[in-house]
Amino acid sequence: MKILVVGASGATGRLLVKDLLNRGEKVTAIVRSTEKLTELLNNKNLTVVTASVLELSDEELTKHVQGCDAVASCLGHNLSFKGMFGQPRRLVTDATRRLCKAIAANQPEKPVKYVLMNTTGNRNRDLHEPISLAHKIVLALLRLLLPHMSITNRRQITCARM
Repeated sequence: MKILVVGASGATGRLLVKDLLNRGEKVTAIVRSTEKLTELLNNKNLTVVTASVLELSDEELTKHVQGCDAVASCLGHNLSFKGMFGQPRRLVTDATRRLCKAIAANQPEKPVKYVLMNTTGNRNRDLHEPISLAHKIVLALLRLLLPHMSITNRRQITCARM
């Protein structure tokens, strides 16, 4: 299986890449810096692309997802003032939209799985999960105070069926 992981140098991404490599999967990781992946860099099943996912061209993204069986996004905002209120505000939303477009551009013969390693405060609305009043209040406060959550949660991102 060939898998593309974006945000592979973060806390979740590093664990995902390590687990995939331990299972013998072929992984391409897009990271801004390889500094936090040093223990994995010698693995023959790992290809590292050093770039910001939002700065790659559409053509480059399309090339990186070509032949992938799955794409996993572990992108997120750091829990710091700059991470919560700085740019890019719509990192996860914009990256997901662009990656899904790149997958569709390749016109794959079989479906490509897209996995969004989401953050607390987001949910899959398609599952109609029950939410307590206290949970709704906490989420409303977070959306009010954290700009990237209000943008991400109010937009439904749709990947074309492939």
